[in-house]
Amino acid sequence: MSGIYIHIPFCKQACHYCDFHFSTSLASKSNLVSAITKEIILRKSEIPKDVKSLYIGGGTPSLLSLQELTTIFHSLEKVIELRNLNEITLEINPEDINEEKLDHFKALGINRLSIGVQSFDNKVLKWMNRIHSNQQIIDGLNLIKKYKFEDISIDFIYGTPSFLNRNYGIEISSILEFDPSHLSCYLLTIEEGTYFGHLEKKNELKSINDLQSEQEFLWLSNKLQSKGYDHYEISNFSLNGKYSFHNSNYWKRFSYIGFGPGAHSFIQRKRRWNISNNAQYIKKIDLENVFYQEEKLTTNDFINEIIMLGLRTKNGFNLETVFKNTNADNKSRLIEKIKELINKKLIIQKQDYIIMRKEKWLLSEYVSIELFTI
Repeated sequence: MSGIYIHIPFCKQACHYCDFHFSTSLASKSNLVSAITKEIILRKSEIPKDVKSLYIGGGTPSLLSLQELTTIFHSLEKVIELRNLNEITLEINPEDINEEKLDHFKALGINRLSIGVQSFDNKVLKWMNRIHSNQQIIDGLNLIKKYKFEDISIDFIYGTPSFLNRNYGIEISSILEFDPSHLSCYLLTIEEGTYFGHLEKKNELKSINDLQSEQEFLWLSNKLQSKGYDHYEISNFSLNGKYSFHNSNYWKRFSYIGFGPGAHSFIQRKRRWNISNNAQYIKKIDLENVFYQEEKLTTNDFINEIIMLGLRTKNGFNLETVFKNTNADNKSRLIEKIKELINKKLIIQKQDYIIMRKEKWLLSEYVSIELFTI
């Protein structure tokens, strides 16, 4: 089943770790919303007929005014039946949570909120340049609980430097008090072009070592699984089967269409990405000029994505599907490489599926590259 993603590229301030496309200037917000609604109409014939999810991310979608959000939903209603969607997710930051917004989200049919918590420790939040405080997280989550949203997902970042003296036990216990149906736990990575990337270049900051990353990953995994969460993807945990329906479709390589600057689409083995510049995006949409780039996946690209995305999930990838789409030489090389990686205790084979060993999940990128076809 297919999904729709809408990218809202605005933030009040830049988090020190973030390399997503966004702007801290809100001057063009209303014009950009108009451009997104026009893109939706321009591309209505491309929208797959079996759309079952909508995800509004960013950036910080909760910076939209209620009228701006409503405008986007009205445009979507012209091209799809929103009431038929299994899941409608909106990303929201703790400092933006209030009763008026939650009332409005409910009225629009939003049934899942993804909350950018990242940490329950004020000094860590400040170090990351997050706006909200521990108390705003608590107040916001209590308010969301009062409104009884069906699904609540919380984002959490681990793998921060030891000088911060974080107590993960206390932070995770604080999160679990709110019984979220879903958690996304991301290892901090230092990306080029970010403030942390700038510090790394000056040798003023470095990533934690692989052993510590692995220890923190395994602790989080074991802790959350002991509380009933299913560790179904390298960074994602679900309670009572409440997987992220939308993101699961990415990992299964189902079609999706993205609207907004920097948004990606994948339809019939063709990948497409919109220009990551707000002003240029608005101008090109207004003139109905080309505002994107695209590529057709080769057979090798297709196979490599099956491998890479499959190894991110607890189910792995289907070996027969790979074999059916490759030649004899690649098949022979893959068989030998799989034997080698099994002997290294990085992967296991269960019938026709190749699966990462959970304790080595952080090495899935390395294993994927080892298995890639040329």
